[in-house]
Amino acid sequence: MSAAVPEAAPAGGIGASKWVQDQANTEGVDVAAAVEKGKSAFVGPELYKKTIGIIGLGKFGLRMATTLASMGHTVIGIDMADARVQLAEELLDTVYKADATSLSVLRSLHVQDLDWVVISVGEGVEQSLSITLNVQELGGPKIWVKASNEEHKKILQRLHVDRAIVPEMEAAVMAAHQLCHPGMLDLIPKYGGIAIQELRVDNWHGRTLVDLNLIQSFGVMVMGIRPAGERAFQFVPPALTVLHKGDTLVVAGRADAVRKLEP
Repeated sequence: MSAAVPEAAPAGGIGASKWVQDQANTEGVDVAAAVEKGKSAFVGPELYKKTIGIIGLGKFGLRMATTLASMGHTVIGIDMADARVQLAEELLDTVYKADATSLSVLRSLHVQDLDWVVISVGEGVEQSLSITLNVQELGGPKIWVKASNEEHKKILQRLHVDRAIVPEMEAAVMAAHQLCHPGMLDLIPKYGGIAIQELRVDNWHGRTLVDLNLIQSFGVMVMGIRPAGERAFQFVPPALTVLHKGDTLVVAGRADAVRKLEP
């Protein structure tokens, strides 16, 4: 649905490991039953659905918008170009053809009431910064901005946006790590580099997660397991799960620690 607006054209891992060890060391405790009963204590709350504005509906912005919508979030698209607005209207429920460099237009769209705003305009750094400052002046939403280069990113960081990203740079870094470390699913640069990686079990055949004690030994947490010959992953597997040759594990931890594992 395209809407008209004023002034715009209408259109927990360490704690869990210690807890399991404590149960194993407690006399009279059925560890398997205790683990299953207590596992829910280490599961985080479900993220509530957000209302997110995407300003700039080019390839990056539109893909982010449709992905967020598919995840159940409410997405509002904003762009000035007729062609991009028309394409977005086929994929999103709410799209405005509007000039986001106008503070009054953004206010009329109630951008200040959104949870998040993603700014993804490609017409130039000045336009991106103008929109960013407008959204900041309105107050309210958290702000992510797609930067066109590293200098643009540095300026955005000085403006204290919640995140500034250069997609091409981040994709190149990720591709390099995946080339050198097959099985890597994701790399989070913060905190010294957190890797999420698939591992195929061989040397760990017959051992349990409690035996391996990966959190204490390496600072690595097992997020899921896919038994050999099966298609479905089991997430947050019980600590007493016995591993078998050919099982696939998904683990998370510092990249240098993950590389030391010999599964």
